[in-house]
Formats: sequence, C-alpha cells, structure tokens
Amino acid sequence: MSFHVLFVCSGNTCRSPLAEAIARRVFEEEGVTGFSFSSAGTFGDDGSCASPSSLEVARENDLDLESFSSRSLTVRLLDGVDMVLVMEPAHRSSVLGVSPTADTKTFLLGELAGEAGSEAAVPDPYGGSLDSYRRTYRKLTVLLESAVPRIVELAGRAADHS
Repeated sequence: MSFHVLFVCSGNTCRSPLAEAIARRVFEEEGVTGFSFSSAGTFGDDGSCASPSSLEVARENDLDLESFSSRSLTVRLLDGVDMVLVMEPAHRSSVLGVSPTADTKTFLLGELAGEAGSEAAVPDPYGGSLDSYRRTYRKLTVLLESAVPRIVELAGRAADHS
C-alpha cells in the first residue's frame, strides 16, 4: 500500500498537474518508494487537459502530461488520500471548506519546503507567458526537492498512528 499525496491548485490544469509529475520524478530519482501522487482543483472541471503551456513545459523537461485529465476537489477524493499539498493559502481554505476533517493532512507545499510568507506560495501562471510557466516549473521542482524529507517524515508519523 502506498502513501497517497494529492496536489491541489485552482483549475487543476497548470500547477498541480506539474507538481504531480515532478513529484513522481523527484521521488524516483531520490529512491523514495511507497508514494503515489495525483492532483485536483478547487475550481477544476472534470476531464480538462493540462494547459497548453503546462504541456509545453512538461515536454521541455521530459515529463508526460499528454494523457492528463483534470478533476475537481471532492469529499470522496479528499477522504481517499493521506496528504494534501496546496499551492497557496487560499487553496487550504478551499480544501477545508470541502472537508473540515482534512485539516490535519493539508499543508502548503512551500511551507513543507521551508519557505515562509509570500515565498511559500506558488503563483498561478494561468494566462501568462511560457516563461511564467517555466518559472512555475522551476519553483515547484525546488520546493518538491526540498520537501521530500518532510513529506517522508509526515508519512512515517501517519503510519505510526494508523
């Protein structure tokens, strides 16, 4: 059985799909096993593709988002995951609005990576230039690489309490 991490952003077409794909690669490269990753959006439509610029940035970095399909955030989805990592503080509020019991497993990705204040948020590149998507990719990569030990630690704690 794996520890399931859900990434949440607004539309589930830009940041969270990239985070999901980057996390798979980072965990594999670091040799960390026993984790699975998915994503959803607080305002996501079920079945949308990743945004064209997210697809382009993924291709540039040897990540595959071609078959990605967006999902909206639901109670059932939240109940089925072990950890929720959000891109900005407003997403945490949205998660708790859907499922108040998700409080103890919902974290701002940037804070787990050791960032504070506005640096902890991942800005939404939606509607921006391809370079803004590249900046988002780089920020997500740095945050995920930094957050791996903390994610593993929290997963271990959760396993100890189950």
